[in-house]
Amino acid sequence: MSSGAQNKVVCVTGGSGYIASWIIKFLLQRDYTVRATVRDPSNPKKVEHLLKLESAKERLQLFKADLLEEGSFDSVVEGCHGVFHTASPVLSTVKDPQAELIDPAIKGTINVLESCAKSASVKRVVLTSSFATLIHNGKPKHPNVIVDETWFADLDYCKEQRKWYSFGKTSAENVARKFLSENNIDLVVINQAMTIGPLLQPELNASVSTILDLLSGSETFPNKTFGWINVKDVANARIQAYEIASASGRYCLVERVSHFSEVAMILHDNYPTIKIPDKCADDKPYEPTFQVSKEKAKSLGIEFIPLEVSLKETDRRMERNGNGKVVCVTGGSGYIASWIVKLLLHRGYTVKTTLRDPSNPKKVEHLLKLDGAEERLHLFKADLLEEGSFDSAIRDCHGVFHVASPVLLDVQDPQKELIDPAVKGTINVLKSCAKTPSVKRVVLTSSMATNLYSGKNRTTPEDVVDETLFSLPDICRESQMWYCLSKTLAEDAAWKFAKNNNIDMVCINPGMVAGPLLQPLINYSVTPILNLINGTKTFPNLCYPWVNVKDVANFHILAYEVASATGRYCLAERVVHFSELANMLRNLYPTLQIANKCENDEPYVATYRVSEKAKNLGIRFTPLEVTLKETVESFRKNKIFNF
Repeated sequence: MSSGAQNKVVCVTGGSGYIASWIIKFLLQRDYTVRATVRDPSNPKKVEHLLKLESAKERLQLFKADLLEEGSFDSVVEGCHGVFHTASPVLSTVKDPQAELIDPAIKGTINVLESCAKSASVKRVVLTSSFATLIHNGKPKHPNVIVDETWFADLDYCKEQRKWYSFGKTSAENVARKFLSENNIDLVVINQAMTIGPLLQPELNASVSTILDLLSGSETFPNKTFGWINVKDVANARIQAYEIASASGRYCLVERVSHFSEVAMILHDNYPTIKIPDKCADDKPYEPTFQVSKEKAKSLGIEFIPLEVSLKETDRRMERNGNGKVVCVTGGSGYIASWIVKLLLHRGYTVKTTLRDPSNPKKVEHLLKLDGAEERLHLFKADLLEEGSFDSAIRDCHGVFHVASPVLLDVQDPQKELIDPAVKGTINVLKSCAKTPSVKRVVLTSSMATNLYSGKNRTTPEDVVDETLFSLPDICRESQMWYCLSKTLAEDAAWKFAKNNNIDMVCINPGMVAGPLLQPLINYSVTPILNLINGTKTFPNLCYPWVNVKDVANFHILAYEVASATGRYCLAERVVHFSELANMLRNLYPTLQIANKCENDEPYVATYRVSEKAKNLGIRFTPLEVTLKETVESFRKNKIFNF
């Protein structure tokens, strides 16, 4: 690095994000003093990775700023020579595009630029835009088409196709160019494609999650074609665009344009022992590839890291978290627990899992076939009702995932069949944890059944169920909801024991869990979906919160790994009435006879909303439509239902 950077002060907005974190890392390496803005500088999971960067102690300053607050960036920009505007929401699923995406992108950009216009010291602004601002215009694309910096997305087309992220980024780029031309500020725009590669921040971001999906048991890959680029190239290009005086206009950053089928093949070559999906999510022709001009980007000195390397770097960072750590998963043969075991093995953990009968092939064969099981999976026999039964499995473990609990709706003796195993079993597991100094955190699998029956009326779709609500045992008893009672009493007992014994515990409360099965036996939560496609004439007049089993398993691991995780987390991608569930299945499988009539003539039970606290840990929920398709295809694969 030339001495030109010595004593230069620059600002990076949205400093805790994926790309921004790498920009900050490289700027510090090049002797810049960096002022980074974040929404909450006191949030450790947003700033710890930044504070650990080399030279951060000497030359990194954190500022609180809000994209929607005019003047919020004045103090941080004042005195800076350059500004890297990176902050902007990246959301694929939104309820209110204007409030969640468009306003923060446009107003946030203007607010940052107005602060730049007030500061005489600012010589150049480098704007983080997106490749999405080029390609969504309705123009045909095929392998002979070359996309370059002269392409622009069409706002009307983005609206029609409901591509709200593209609409927001395109609008923001347009207003930025207009504002800066009127205010005589030097602007360079970087338009990067899908960005992957190593993570500095602890939370998964949208673009990296697409790769994790392919590595985490997905049955299919999307019928999508994307441009791909390494995050280190993206960060480096921004600094080059700031430092090179002749840099101007827009720069497309794309190493390669590839369909997900090619990405899946590369991953298979990188990891031949891991099951990578080899089937497309639909039967339509593959989205065509196209070319992207690299000439202008190469003028910044970017040589482009190959996609194969980017994919390997992405996965290696995700795997590394568990290396050398030993954890225990109770009830390992179950639906959720099997996925937790699978993802833990994939991330490098050594897993001890408990079962009632480790010699039963129906309970263990699917576990023993998992990648990494031969080297790092150990089976233990344990009984929920036997105190001390979990001692040997938990010994020397760093973390414990307590998942084991009976899920039965039709019981003769609720106390014996449900309540005792849930409550006494939970206490027995926690007693073993309390004896084991190595255990640093317990992640408890509870249920949204422990939130939903609190006595609070839900009458409109705007009513919110959140982590502060607890089901009332009396309501559960009066309604004979024995499973709900068992989970409510077990969670209550767990919180009391954890508090009294100084155990760090995080509680996961998933809704109805669906998605692909690893175990050969069908479980309760996917049975309603099987019923709808299996000839039943009516659907229930009920609403449920639904969530994908892979999201549930992944979130358990996030709750263990993210130090700031605390309390309860409700997990639900969406709350839908069974009528809507039936419609989704009908659209996915038009040849099947799906129930089209409600079981009674009463008004439909109202839907409601669920707290989004879980998103604070970086979870991106799988859309319910995808979850339903994965579930039905899993029925077919496991010969549970043939069509």
